[in-house]
Amino acid sequence: MKPDAHLSHQILVEEPGLLLAQCRCCGEIELYFRNITMALNLTDLYALIRRLDTMATASRYVVGLLDVRDTLVRAGFQAIGLHLTEGERDQLSRGLSLACLRLDLDLLTHGRLSPN
Repeated sequence: MKPDAHLSHQILVEEPGLLLAQCRCCGEIELYFRNITMALNLTDLYALIRRLDTMATASRYVVGLLDVRDTLVRAGFQAIGLHLTEGERDQLSRGLSLACLRLDLDLLTHGRLSPN
């Protein structure tokens, strides 16, 4: 991200090798993980979390991103996937979940999310 990105983006999660930020104007979630950059909407974010959380335990993971993109034109995503170790999968899963919690907290504190 650019040095002045904090002005245009809300940092949700920032740790070594992982950054999640939300664009202040459009709400898009930007994921920077290892050498991968992705733009996600909330549906994509939740789908990626579900996909990671439902994978069987293994030492290596392949996460097909076609499974998580909420788009009518999926052809561009067919060959894209993440190859993760167990530690990387856990880091990404924890980071994505933390980002969701921070988004929910922001909505709750601004009165835009029901307490239920």
